[in-house]
Formats: sequence, structure tokens, C-alpha cells
Amino acid sequence: EHGEVAMAVMITRDITAHKRAELGLREAVRARDEFVSVASHELKTPLTSLQLQIEGLRRALSRRSEDGVPDDRIRKFTEQTSRQTARLGQLVDDMLDLSRIATGKFRIDPAPMDLAATVSDVIERLRPQLEAANGEVRLDLREPVPGSWDRERIEQVLSNLLTNAMRYGKGAAVEVGLRRTPELAELTVTDHGVGIAPEDLARIFERFERAISASEVSGLGLGLFISRQIVEAHRGRIWVESELGKGATFHVELPLYGASPSR
Repeated sequence: EHGEVAMAVMITRDITAHKRAELGLREAVRARDEFVSVASHELKTPLTSLQLQIEGLRRALSRRSEDGVPDDRIRKFTEQTSRQTARLGQLVDDMLDLSRIATGKFRIDPAPMDLAATVSDVIERLRPQLEAANGEVRLDLREPVPGSWDRERIEQVLSNLLTNAMRYGKGAAVEVGLRRTPELAELTVTDHGVGIAPEDLARIFERFERAISASEVSGLGLGLFISRQIVEAHRGRIWVESELGKGATFHVELPLYGASPSR
């Protein structure tokens, strides 16, 4: 009888210790997510200010020359600084989104829009970088594609896919297509670069994952993970078809009017 009591006490202690460890782990995760959120906001403020200052300097350069300093040299410096600032801003945005996803605060706000116009706008905005990296961008839009989506978030998905095409496309052309069916918008982004191994086709949509070694590309490995969260929040789906050495085609399907605002 005494042995049974002692065993019961040991089991109770083990359960209590396990619960305490689990509670401690949850608290550590909560603290980590809170840190990421706070750090991201703190970084975002000076980055935004710096970007505005750079844009102001660029406009000033278009109006007059600086004494003793060649215009092209200053312009090159400001353009490089602007690109790096934009890259830092994107890293911060990814950290913020990761924190929102982890804490259940990730939101979308769909509204009527033309997806074809949005795709065209994003490509035009990124065209200089795309052409510098890949030489040619082929856009296949056959008609307007009206629907209800969160424009900013859909732009984020397309920017992530185009950034991947620049990273892995190995200088080949990038093709972007958009089709409309009675119920869906179907977006594709195709590169003709290194391709993806079969065992990695699903893995690359997880957080901190990449198609190739992190030593070969920059970034946090969050772009496709966040893109999947955005697409699924719109009740859509995203996937990739690829073979090693033969490039990759990313597919995004979005219901035309299926998304509801997040609460």
C-alpha cells in the first residue's frame, strides 16, 4: 500500500514538472514573439525616415548639381542605399508577419480590385531589378480579372515569387501569366533556372526553408511561408512544379470572391 502511495506521489510530481516545463516553454515562445514584434517596430521607424530622406535627395539631384561632386556618383550612391534600405525594410516586414502568424494576429482586408492591373503594377515596379537579373520579363495577361482580395498582401505574394525568380533564375527570362475561370484567378510565375528537387517541393513553403543552401542566397527563408499564409487566408492554394535544372513554375489559385475580412 505504501508503495502504491509513493508511486502515485512520483507520478503526480512528474506531471506537475511536465506542466511547469510546458508552461515555461510557452512563456519563452511568447517572449520571443513579443521581442520580434517590438524589435521589428523599432527598426521600421528609422528605416522609413531614411527612405524618405533618400527620396528627397534624389529629387534634389534631379533639379540641380552638387558643387564639386559628379551627379552620377551621388545618384549611384543614393540608388544603392535605397535598394539596401528597401531590403532591410522587407526583412523587417517578414519578421513582423512571422510574429503576427505565430500570435494569431495575421489579418487580410479584401476589397474589390482588378488583379490583372495589380500584377502589371508590381512587374513595372520591379522591372529594373528583373531585367538586370534575368534580362527579360514576359507578361501574359489576356483580360481584366476583377475580384475581392487584399491588394497589399497579393502584391506581397507576387513580389516574393518574382524575387525567387531573380534569385534562382540564373539569368533566364521570367514568365508571368494570369487567367480567369468562372470561380478562380490563376496566377503563374515561371523561371528557367536551377529548379527544385522533388523532395523539396513541399518543404520550401515552411518557415526558414530555402530551395538551396542558405550560403548561396540571402534572406530569412520566410517569403514562401508568408505567401502560403496569405494565399490560404484568401481560401486559395499555392504550389510549385519543378525539376532540377529545368526551372520552376509557381501556381497561385485564388477564389474570385471567397475571402472574408479577418477578425
